[in-house]
Amino acid sequence: MKIQERVSNDLGILRLTGRLTINDEPGLLKDAVAGLVRRGVRHVIIDLSEVRFIDSTRLGELIAAHVTLSREGGRLILAGTPPRILELLRLSSLADVFERFDTVEAATAALSSTAA
Repeated sequence: MKIQERVSNDLGILRLTGRLTINDEPGLLKDAVAGLVRRGVRHVIIDLSEVRFIDSTRLGELIAAHVTLSREGGRLILAGTPPRILELLRLSSLADVFERFDTVEAATAALSSTAA
């Protein structure tokens, strides 16, 4: 898994690529989100458009990131969720836990409209 990060004011965008599996460095995603929060980011969009597989361990990290941001009064939004990962969210009864948008731009616009 690779993570690219962009930050603008209180919004962080994490673009993930590759397969998110237990073979990745433990806590990589969780640490990336925690680092953004320490720098004053309140909302995080996770771009999953280049992710082809996610296992239960990394799904747990998404949940932990969601909890971390919620506790800080922020939001975690998934963007570009591939059908396979969406199906995993549905099967694990998590589809309604995460806000989801088709693109990072749509997620950003949704955040902007609620901030106004």
